[in-house]
Amino acid sequence: MIRQLPLIGLALLLAAPAHAAEIAGPGDLGTAASAQVACAGIFVAGRAEAAVLRDDIHALAPFTQKVTLSVNRKARTVAASAPDGATRTALYRPAVGCTLLSDTVSREALERQVTALPPAKPRPAMPWPQGDTTPAPKMSEALAKAVDAAFVEQNKQGYPDTRAIVVVQHGRIVAEQYAPGFGRDTPFHGWSASKSIAGTLVGLLVDDGTLELDAPAPVPEWQHDGDPRKAITLRQLLNMSSGLRFAEPYQPGSDSIRMLFASADMGAVAAALPLDHAPGSAWSYSSGTTNILSGIVTRAVGGSLDAVTRFARKRLFEPAGMASALIEPDEAGVPIGSSYAYATARDWARFGLLYLDKGKVGKRQILSPRWVDFVRTPAPAAPRPVYSAQFWLNQGDDSGDRRRLFRDLPPDTFMAMGHNEQMVAIIPSLDTVIVRLGWTPEGQRFDHNKYLSGIVAALPSTGHRR
Repeated sequence: MIRQLPLIGLALLLAAPAHAAEIAGPGDLGTAASAQVACAGIFVAGRAEAAVLRDDIHALAPFTQKVTLSVNRKARTVAASAPDGATRTALYRPAVGCTLLSDTVSREALERQVTALPPAKPRPAMPWPQGDTTPAPKMSEALAKAVDAAFVEQNKQGYPDTRAIVVVQHGRIVAEQYAPGFGRDTPFHGWSASKSIAGTLVGLLVDDGTLELDAPAPVPEWQHDGDPRKAITLRQLLNMSSGLRFAEPYQPGSDSIRMLFASADMGAVAAALPLDHAPGSAWSYSSGTTNILSGIVTRAVGGSLDAVTRFARKRLFEPAGMASALIEPDEAGVPIGSSYAYATARDWARFGLLYLDKGKVGKRQILSPRWVDFVRTPAPAAPRPVYSAQFWLNQGDDSGDRRRLFRDLPPDTFMAMGHNEQMVAIIPSLDTVIVRLGWTPEGQRFDHNKYLSGIVAALPSTGHRR
């Protein structure tokens, strides 16, 4: 059953592998999640420890409100502790971000994974979209009011809620605003919007002919004679229609928790699960599925963290101009495509612009138009036409099983979306991308339909690509 899909909550974060640490209750979950999130907030985003603790950790969920942090800048670690939970630690590695430690892989082995990786190439000192020297735009009165509403009206609890909004129309930034403490150079956590980036890496390999959509997915665990999972195709994985059993709810004991917070090899946890349905016959949102896809990509490009990081940079991040982008890996060296991509708000907008422009950046075709069309074609097994290939769709009508996710956004809108109400909305009919990034806690809701449709209504009615 699909209900308020943008509000699936922290469940949108997860996916997992073979056990290492034990998540015995909410306290253990709180310290594990806090270590991962705080490490990235401090070392990837460069924010102050006190702000991360107050605005990210204590606002994340009820079971993180008693967490304390210990930061070791020399060792590049963040440890999270709580009275009712085991202390957990995350390690920062400059080339790839943070990794939650499970005590099954040595620090030395983790450092060897990135020994040869250089820093990401810096962004050139050029105007948008190649660079960021273009200043924030002067917004019209109507547009400024619509953007400001998404900040002011949703910030009533003393923490930043909406943290960044960037609007691109006709290839130009027409609106840009940040909450205090955040700015153009701040990398923002995408949570499950990361899935859309992970799916794009698959798309690049499909375009190359390295992977085939309708061939059996190359997952080693499924290749034994008589294993019914051997029939699962790449298309079915992308469309969340593999038939694999996977419990997504964000609570101790679920598959998603074991995967993200108690495993060294996250994709292996999901790949080890049995079928609940025949492949292609049922739709079920699964972060585990995305981490299986991340493993497929990693093996296809060389099998190491070094290789997959270079592939993502060379084939997606650098040509798209996403200089800040990275996907944090698990201890096995596989990017956690379900949950842990980081990028600046402008780089999230560049990602949306890549899809808006049918896979082109300037005159260079990065991703095939065929793949973009696939992303916009509803998954056949989904009960509503709102999902495809690791993206959310706004197709359908205003009633019943075909009701749209956002009734006041154009029906051709498609989106990367994640927990805490991250959203990269791509609207071809308006030649527009809208990025909203923030930290809406559990139990509260950012009304995408209300605030984003207000921005759409305030956009200039004229204009074209230069």
